[in-house]
Amino acid sequence: MPTNAETSSTPPKTPVQPVPITARAITLGLIGAVQACMLQVVTKVVPHNVMLPYQSVLTLLTGAIFWLFLMSLLNALLRRYAPRHVLRPSEFAVIYGLTTVAAAIGAQDQLMQLFPMFVYPFRASQNLEAGRYRPFIPQWLVPQDPSVVEPYYYGATNFWQSHLLRAWVLPISVWMLWLVALGVTLWAWNVILRHRWTESDRLAFPCIQLPIEMCKEAGFGGAVSGKMFWTGFAITTIIVSLDQINKRFPAVPSVPLGFVANPILDAMPAPWKALSPMTLTWEPIHLGISYFIPMDILFSGWFFYLFRKMEEVFGFSMGWRELGWDAAGFPYTRSQAAGAWIALFFLLVWAERKQFQRVLRAAFSRRVTLEDAGEPASYATAARCFMGGMLFLYGFSVYNGMSWWLALIFYAFFWMLNVTMTRLYAQVGPPILELFFLDPQATITRAIGTMGHQPGSLTNFSLMYWYNRTDRGQPMAHQLATFKIAQTTNTDMRGIGKWVLVAFVVGCVTCILASLHWAYRVGEDQWQEGGYKEAFSAVALSRIQQWVTTPKGPVWSEVGGMMTGGIVALTLAKLSYTFVGFPFHPIGYALSVCYTMEYNWPAYMSVWMVKGLILRYGGRSLYFRSVPLFLGLILGGLVAPVLWGFVAYVFGWYI
Repeated sequence: MPTNAETSSTPPKTPVQPVPITARAITLGLIGAVQACMLQVVTKVVPHNVMLPYQSVLTLLTGAIFWLFLMSLLNALLRRYAPRHVLRPSEFAVIYGLTTVAAAIGAQDQLMQLFPMFVYPFRASQNLEAGRYRPFIPQWLVPQDPSVVEPYYYGATNFWQSHLLRAWVLPISVWMLWLVALGVTLWAWNVILRHRWTESDRLAFPCIQLPIEMCKEAGFGGAVSGKMFWTGFAITTIIVSLDQINKRFPAVPSVPLGFVANPILDAMPAPWKALSPMTLTWEPIHLGISYFIPMDILFSGWFFYLFRKMEEVFGFSMGWRELGWDAAGFPYTRSQAAGAWIALFFLLVWAERKQFQRVLRAAFSRRVTLEDAGEPASYATAARCFMGGMLFLYGFSVYNGMSWWLALIFYAFFWMLNVTMTRLYAQVGPPILELFFLDPQATITRAIGTMGHQPGSLTNFSLMYWYNRTDRGQPMAHQLATFKIAQTTNTDMRGIGKWVLVAFVVGCVTCILASLHWAYRVGEDQWQEGGYKEAFSAVALSRIQQWVTTPKGPVWSEVGGMMTGGIVALTLAKLSYTFVGFPFHPIGYALSVCYTMEYNWPAYMSVWMVKGLILRYGGRSLYFRSVPLFLGLILGGLVAPVLWGFVAYVFGWYI
């Protein structure tokens, strides 16, 4: 029997060969990686009111987007004056990918918190509180000599001295091993899941629509050009500029983009004062990114956030909850968040169970082969790296003093959060994705208690808080975003798969050395964020003290909250799958209880209404015609603050 290809008059299409990675793309990408990581650290050193130059709390990292913006300006010049040397879309994908992967691990609340967490217990000021726990912190994790520790905090010292370098070389080397194992394991997860998520599930990656379009066009063109795009860019730039000028010259008016409602809510009669704290913000970048989020998640996000606030009012009125930030008691928000995210993780694993089985069989059997030619690595390699990385991370913590079963629970929850967060980054991509209510230390100790644990195990368990306090950097998510952009621009996936790992290591080394350089030069206490970072360390240390001196069993009310969160998420998943048009999405519920909605809910509500009107009265055609406007809002919201940061630095405009 003849095949369809034989009977068709149209010859079969020849597969498009992937574009190889060029040396100049790698060079520019690694330069971007270094500058992004270094300037993210510098941002924490300069005075608080100067945005010099990179914030790293958004799902789109400012350093990576600004570097892409500079490459776009460069390419515009090359098109005009040297067209033979114009950068291609695949080169843009490599440049952005290497920059964003490195910047993610060096972002705020990621690697920048490592040494502030471990050095803090050895400060002279902590002799009384931390003295009994210091023996449980291995010397290969952090220098413990006062002549090395104290200059770290008071500054005015050159880090590049032989005695300091000798003191730090072992801790840096040991932590680099942990970080490389982490990066490889994140990478392996992505290799295994990439095809299923990006091609089978066709996840839209809402938050990276701007870099996708800029890479596809190799700069400005298509959706990132024209009147609509530059209007959006101008709107945001003007708003940011007015805000910056107003701070220095109050007579110049500014555009209010939100306010903290706490003073108003605190003055309200009971029980309504329990609505505090509440932040209302309509930053253009939040509006721009939210435009690409699905309608059901937009609605579910703000609806469940307000529903949660009403639960808190009810809990206070019944005497089940205290007043104040993150108060304990009904509705047990942190516990609901843990249950919801665990439920989402198991839904993801169940959906991909056959893929995991196939990949693991391929890794350990020569008879099983899978089609993986278009993947960042072979599935067999990814599965072996996955198993090896997991075992190393687990063994590292056990060797340092954490009990084997506490380490097992810690890393299990650790991966539940990271994998689920990466899926939500790809499917939803909120402007900020922050898991403040979901740090494993607090969740695990509430679920299993602290009785029966040795002080050394609890000490090392608590100090791992440096990595997972809020998870705002999301290194795994940025790796997957790089693979998505590489696929969109037909970039060689095997090549980008290798260079992503290189960029991750470059980001680690750059962030560590830059942080130590500035700590000894300026003094951790003098940093803009010095007290902020020390607060994390103080929390970790106080937890050790509390767990050891007053051990407790499981908090059953919190366990009930976890079960409630899991049941609600699973129920919403079943209903949304069964009934077409069901308005409540489990992801919206999970986001509303994990702290993310504290910043995002006004933007979600506003865009949900505007987008609904656009789709209702203008249809899909008007929706797509409006895309450049919102892409311009995003780019202006990221680029304009950086430009003003440089202006403030050059002219010394400190308030």
